[in-house]
Amino acid sequence: MKKNITIIFPKKELFDPERVEFWDLAFGYSSRAAVMSGSLKKKASGTSLTLAILGSLVPEEFDVTLIDEYVEEIDFDKKTDLLILTFFTTEATRGYIIADTFREKGIPVIIGGYHASMMPDEALEHADSLALGEAETLMATILNDFKNGSLKRIYRMEESERPDLADQPLPRWDKLKLESYHNPMIQTMRGCPMRCEFCSVSLLWGPKYRFRPIEKVIEEIRSIKDRFGETTRYMIVDDDISAIRSRTKELCRALAPLNISWMSQGSLAMANDNELLELLAMSGGTRMIVGFESITEETLAIMEKNPANKIAEYSTKIKKIQSYGLAIISTFVLGYDNEDVSVFENTADFVIDNHLGLPQFFCVTPFPGTVLTKRLEREGRVLSHDWKRYTGTTVQFMPEKMTPDELQDGYYYANQKVYSFKNIWKRLMGMWDLWDTFSPNPRNVLIREKIDTLLLNLSFNYVSYKFPSCYKPDPEEEKDYQKKLNNILKMHLHERSMLLGAPRAVNY
Repeated sequence: MKKNITIIFPKKELFDPERVEFWDLAFGYSSRAAVMSGSLKKKASGTSLTLAILGSLVPEEFDVTLIDEYVEEIDFDKKTDLLILTFFTTEATRGYIIADTFREKGIPVIIGGYHASMMPDEALEHADSLALGEAETLMATILNDFKNGSLKRIYRMEESERPDLADQPLPRWDKLKLESYHNPMIQTMRGCPMRCEFCSVSLLWGPKYRFRPIEKVIEEIRSIKDRFGETTRYMIVDDDISAIRSRTKELCRALAPLNISWMSQGSLAMANDNELLELLAMSGGTRMIVGFESITEETLAIMEKNPANKIAEYSTKIKKIQSYGLAIISTFVLGYDNEDVSVFENTADFVIDNHLGLPQFFCVTPFPGTVLTKRLEREGRVLSHDWKRYTGTTVQFMPEKMTPDELQDGYYYANQKVYSFKNIWKRLMGMWDLWDTFSPNPRNVLIREKIDTLLLNLSFNYVSYKFPSCYKPDPEEEKDYQKKLNNILKMHLHERSMLLGAPRAVNY
């Protein structure tokens, strides 16, 4: 009889059951937006790529069960022979509870993932073994030792042992409840040579770019396309899809015939290449996460941010990128040492004045292992290791030029200002004007994207104003702008119904 291996990705333990975070929406449809748009309600926005990859590394001699706790409950009484847990810092509290429960039943537990790699001593208190590094390198040895009853306490990947992604098998999407998700997540590359002080990407994936063969990426998308349908938006989780432009262009040309919509992450350097922007848009790219992080040169220097971030060029590059029909999901990190309370107003005004479609703010957060965290720990400024609060939206360190409460309130203020109905109107009208004037996309695609970005902004307004009130817009103005937004939503929904079925009509 085959032995069963259960692999679990735990959900985060909520420190406040009533609190909703922006990233819970994951830039797919929120449940509210799904209802408003007529979409089926989903339990989660993004598929668990990590679980699907791990499942693909388990040989046929074992039975494997994949459980994403965000979409299904764990049956703690179901028999399994080995439990593997993988999680990030935010899920660590819940992950340890799950690990302890299974170990009490005599089931060996292996913990891997980013948090365990950064906090091995802590994780080892809850595990029989740790997997520190990328699973493609470690899994075969771990499972062989398990089969032989000789599990080691620690399996550690050396930097020189990072896997060649050309050898990666297709993820086991068949082992996940795909009907419980809205957005499939796809990875085409790993690694980042940038050393941003606050970021963990190079720690997780290494400092060199590694690429999957494009034909394998296309094969994977084709393998799940029928399960999700034509309205699905794929999330390509590469940390900078535009890093090697020649390769990105090749990828876009391969994506175009699939007639899918997708989003990803990239740097402002993409604005330097008109052909790249056109290919991104015409291949179905609709949104791009761009890390601005700050609007001051001093902060960018402290962060050691990507040299593509030149503040004098921000406005021009924003206009250029969004003119191709792409909505920028702009990220900003608030609370760096040189920043005082003026940063909240200044950053919010920058976002509004530049018509950024989907802005996101984060508090400086001392995630384990980063250069930033090591510095803050040396200075005695880390306030908590309560991992369930490590969402990027709560203050877990002592700022230099403001109090923790001022930073927390400033975070709320910035969100509430940019997501007031008045400022949603101002930002979207500016972005949509660029789309209508310059975008190469056909009208049916633009209307669909206008509806989606408006629904997300309305959902983010709801989230922002669930936080403690720190920005107080004029109530009468807000009523007027809410009415205007609802009217334009109705107008676009009507136009979409008239255009339904119009072809993308892209030729290469």
